[in-house]
Amino acid sequence: MNKQSLKLRIISAARELLLSDGYRNLSLRKIARSIGVSATSIYLHFESKDDLVHTLIEEAIERLNRALEISVVNKKSPVKKLEALAQTYVSFALKHPREYQVIYLVSSEEMTRYPKKKFRKARKGYGLVLDVLTEGISCGKIEEENPNIAAYTFWAQLHGVMSVVLSERLDTRIDQNEFIEEAINHIISGYITYDSLKLENIVDN
Repeated sequence: MNKQSLKLRIISAARELLLSDGYRNLSLRKIARSIGVSATSIYLHFESKDDLVHTLIEEAIERLNRALEISVVNKKSPVKKLEALAQTYVSFALKHPREYQVIYLVSSEEMTRYPKKKFRKARKGYGLVLDVLTEGISCGKIEEENPNIAAYTFWAQLHGVMSVVLSERLDTRIDQNEFIEEAINHIISGYITYDSLKLENIVDN
């Protein structure tokens, strides 16, 4: 088995054990046993358990951020960009639930501080939302006094929606797709001006 193949197996096993057993019960020895290698083999790729968990988080965030970046490439209106970001975020969580859950699973109190270099890269998604909101404010299509707070709120709202869906806590009388669509509509409408909302509806129709 080559080094890259082993590293991928370690990452995959670590992700599943992290989600099933939790951070506190995760150990490099347990990961090693699950794939039939020695703990020493894992130390050749990762300095510690936290280094491995940081890698899991980083890979998931990078994959999400790439999808978000692509989603706004051909969108001209900041409102359409905001819609694309919301839909892409939701789509990623639905298609890659294991990776998505890893991003938010471990609290900062449990593991060592997330490295600054990785943290700056992780903020790309937030930066995209902030840029779109700032653009919308400047052209009068989005009405927000503090774009930084608005960007965090946007992110938190989407996470709340997907937490309900992925934890299977949605009322069984409610269709999941309708819930997600309505939730996104409510989130977006909370940021854009009334005139912009009317214009977007006219364009869509």
